[in-house]
Amino acid sequence: MSVVVVDVEKGGQFVKSILRPLHTIDGRPAVKYRRKLWLIEDGVVDLDRGPVDGDEPCTAADSEESCEDEHLLDFDPVDVDDSDVRERIINAGPGARLLVEAGPGTGKTEMAARRLAELVGRHLAPSEVLVLSFSRSAVRTLTRRFAKIDCDERVVEELRYLAVRTFDSWAFRMLRLLGHSPASLLSNSHDANIALLVEVAKGPDADRLRQCIGNRRHLIVDEFQDLPGVRGDLVLALLELLAPPDSEGIGFTILGDPAQAIYGFAAGTRSDGSAYPTPREYWNAVAARYEGSLTTEVLQRNYRAGSELAHLSARLRSVLLSDRPDSERLEAILEAVAQLPESPEQLAPGFVSRAGEGSRAILTRTNGEAMQVLRSLVGQSVEGSKLPIRLRAGHCAMLPPAWIAGLLSQLQGTSLQRSQFSRIHAHLCGKWSEATREALGLPSEEAAWDRLAFASGRGGDDSAISIDDLRERMAWPDSFPDDQALLDQGIVITTVHQSKGMEFDCVTLLEGPEAGQDDGSGNGVDDPGAAASVAYVGITRAGKQLDRVPHSQIRKPLRQKDFRGSRRRLFEHWGGWVNVEVGLPRDLDPIGFIDPGLHGSEESVRDLQKFLLENAGQLEGRKVMLCKDAVDDEVFWRVHLQNEDNSPGQLLGRTSEQLTYDLLDVLHPRYYLPSRIFNLRVSGVGTVCGSSGEVALSTEGPSRIWLGVGLFGSGDFKPRKRT
Repeated sequence: MSVVVVDVEKGGQFVKSILRPLHTIDGRPAVKYRRKLWLIEDGVVDLDRGPVDGDEPCTAADSEESCEDEHLLDFDPVDVDDSDVRERIINAGPGARLLVEAGPGTGKTEMAARRLAELVGRHLAPSEVLVLSFSRSAVRTLTRRFAKIDCDERVVEELRYLAVRTFDSWAFRMLRLLGHSPASLLSNSHDANIALLVEVAKGPDADRLRQCIGNRRHLIVDEFQDLPGVRGDLVLALLELLAPPDSEGIGFTILGDPAQAIYGFAAGTRSDGSAYPTPREYWNAVAARYEGSLTTEVLQRNYRAGSELAHLSARLRSVLLSDRPDSERLEAILEAVAQLPESPEQLAPGFVSRAGEGSRAILTRTNGEAMQVLRSLVGQSVEGSKLPIRLRAGHCAMLPPAWIAGLLSQLQGTSLQRSQFSRIHAHLCGKWSEATREALGLPSEEAAWDRLAFASGRGGDDSAISIDDLRERMAWPDSFPDDQALLDQGIVITTVHQSKGMEFDCVTLLEGPEAGQDDGSGNGVDDPGAAASVAYVGITRAGKQLDRVPHSQIRKPLRQKDFRGSRRRLFEHWGGWVNVEVGLPRDLDPIGFIDPGLHGSEESVRDLQKFLLENAGQLEGRKVMLCKDAVDDEVFWRVHLQNEDNSPGQLLGRTSEQLTYDLLDVLHPRYYLPSRIFNLRVSGVGTVCGSSGEVALSTEGPSRIWLGVGLFGSGDFKPRKRT
């Protein structure tokens, strides 16, 4: 017997969602609720219509004790067969309009990849499909899954040209096509850019936007429950623009899970002061708007987790979808977390050695907690960990991949021809060692060209790339989504919020200091309902092993602090010390990596570029220190590798005025700017570039592209009071 999730309504108002076995009365779907049978109309049980009589007896699976009070399930989430549901979704035509509820581990990414393969293989060209997702990790997971699905090689090749975007990057590109300048868009928040696009979609320029979108015939939206506020408005506006209910329009597939809605705190309010709908209200808005033409499907089988974890996930999901008060739901979820086995090792450098085989993550509630977990794991060693420790939290910037500068730093001219690129790639592949190629993450020639062409706004089949366009677009969101470090290497430290779309073999949860306590992070963990969903999402990231560590194992978490220019940093001032997050976009001066005035000579600059190229793999995680300097009344900090004796070693670059201003904001007038800042780490070697308006340096390559480093972590210093 199949099981469905339906909404219960009374007086036109939503009451609860229930998970029940599906019955049939005179050929019509029905479920047991309050020990009576109720007909399902468009996925809803309307209590005002009253129950119906039926011949089917109430079974143990239908009983209130098993389905509602104790929240037990009558099906095995590992063995239940929902293959017919998946096949219906995968094989639905391009004009179909689907709303798919997919719980954690139900193979949503695999199914979405197969649906796309079916659409492209039988019905549509890649340019006719648009895929929008909430997070970069979800986009990356989906694009990598294309290579693993079992389908024709021609289809796999065509899938490479699909437009798979985050809402942030897609809105940015649409606004650029509508004539907005990159500088203005980059200075806006992502939400501000998306709100601007919503205005366009609803305003007199809607036809222009439709032209920019192109000839799309199917839209796929992933993680719909995590699109509160302006992103939810964008989905509704796009559906109204591209797929009006009263016409055939385009088809769409919307995927999500109301039990995993954890971004409601980010919704905010509209410009007119009105509140945005809740995730459930957005979900219901789509169902109501397309009533009669919408197909709703539910995925049940858990493919990710082993039997024990799958049953835990299913049981807790039924709790979250019940009508219990938020406080009771949170209590039930936290009780499940408390019953998890405690990690046998402390959060310390030795913890890395127990990573073992498979992917591993440590999940926290807040960015400030993640920063302190990082500090605990890396310890005081100046060298990076042999097993990579990757921080996916906070606000630190990821540089474009290093292989771009490795290939193009000495390029002559402003245009790169395809044949010319082939010769450059072949020459440097022969010149560099295998270790260097691996450290740079150098793709094959064809893949490298395709990624450069995509980033510069061209297609992979084009015969030339504009270097000016490439430089300008390198700072755009998701320019190189395929070049993020693999998350199955080493240990990933991230927040539960940023782990959405990810899955790991082993997960360690950092327990909160106190249930529902507001830590000033602003991520909604002080709200009981949101906190319950956050803990649930953390539990369901694990496939094989799940444990926990007490909050007492980390130092006091850093808190969010607002700075000028809408910047946020993690910051704390206590015990006579200041801890501040460093590594935000534009914290480092890109010219500092090639400035002879800073490094002493042009030869020193060339030596640094060679050093970065040859040591790209060894520098990740390496400790650095910042040493204050001043030139013409401009205060900055030189970035040095830190020696074992805490002295400054190899000079890498310098900070920008942005960091100076932010430190002045918190220190002036009571304290001096610090002479040294310790305990920061190199996030990796990457590509940096200069704009066409800057004065050229003699050591700068003609392409105006070169190697640099990124920083991450929190820097420590003891401020000195002014007398």
